[in-house]
Amino acid sequence: MLRYFGIVAVVLACSAGNASAFWCFTCTTFNSTNCLLPDQNVLLAECPPSPDVSALTCFTRVVGRDVERGCVTSLAQNERDNCALVNNCQLCSNENNTACNGNLFPHGRLHCHQCEGSTNSTCSDEIQTEATSCLRFAADDQCYVQVRDNTVVRGCLTENEACSSSRDCHVCAGNGCNFRHFEHSAAGSVMAQVQLLLGAVLLSAFAAKSL
Repeated sequence: MLRYFGIVAVVLACSAGNASAFWCFTCTTFNSTNCLLPDQNVLLAECPPSPDVSALTCFTRVVGRDVERGCVTSLAQNERDNCALVNNCQLCSNENNTACNGNLFPHGRLHCHQCEGSTNSTCSDEIQTEATSCLRFAADDQCYVQVRDNTVVRGCLTENEACSSSRDCHVCAGNGCNFRHFEHSAAGSVMAQVQLLLGAVLLSAFAAKSL
């Protein structure tokens, strides 16, 4: 019997020794903007070895509206089993000891122009540069331009949701759609308000005529 337990102990020790450690990006955009697209030399952490995890090493997933990256060994078994793109979760395998979970996730997330400045700044002009990824993720996210007093702000609606119900805010759908000169965006917002008001007046007139 003692010999049997001795053999088991040796086998377990060998298994633990064969389970080599690996590296993954471990972070969340909740407290680190760098986690959106982590640099190779930042936010890397060594993951503890585990005989239960072999081919799959790292994960990336959306929690709420934030991206979380980490080691597969930190996930519970049911979390690993349910991790799929349909759930905004992805498992991956390292190659050549390079962390595999550093790509932009989810693929195809919204890009908006993001800046703030006076009405005389470059942020107020028609934007010529490329739009950048939104920090928070929502499938129905949109871009916006807000003009308040002498300040122009461009960004992603997930970071300024109150903007959608504000008269000084113009919201649009599609990557980089908030590129126009602020006066054009402001005019668009005014026209939208006028159309809504006109529709309400016509509806009231029709209702009164029907009585």
